[in-house]
Amino acid sequence: MMEIISSQNSKQRGMTVIGMLLLLIVIAFAALIAMKVVPMYIQYYTIKSTIESIRKEPQLAQMSPTDIHNAIQRRFDIGYVDKLNARDLKIRNDAESRGRVLELVYDDERELFYGLYVVLKVNETIPLTSN
Repeated sequence: MMEIISSQNSKQRGMTVIGMLLLLIVIAFAALIAMKVVPMYIQYYTIKSTIESIRKEPQLAQMSPTDIHNAIQRRFDIGYVDKLNARDLKIRNDAESRGRVLELVYDDERELFYGLYVVLKVNETIPLTSN
């Protein structure tokens, strides 16, 4: 009789199997998105840090656009940047900043799964001279 009373007073706690499966599906979907999106941002920040390191070069003012492209490409090769070639970056003189600027324009597109894509579009103008 004592066992019957104690089992009626205690309630079961925890997740059901269906609840656990739904949680696993949500976690798997978030992991899938992270595995596609995180490398895109890592590559973007590698590109940005490469350009920042070029900006800090003391002889940048004397470098030709070809020399700048070559220096950037060497750093891209070391940093495993594969979505962008240094020759795709445009270097031009800017009247407003009274110096050269680099135009960073590219798209990085990755497929999540059938028919669904994640796209990172970058369109920035970066001054090559320090302010």
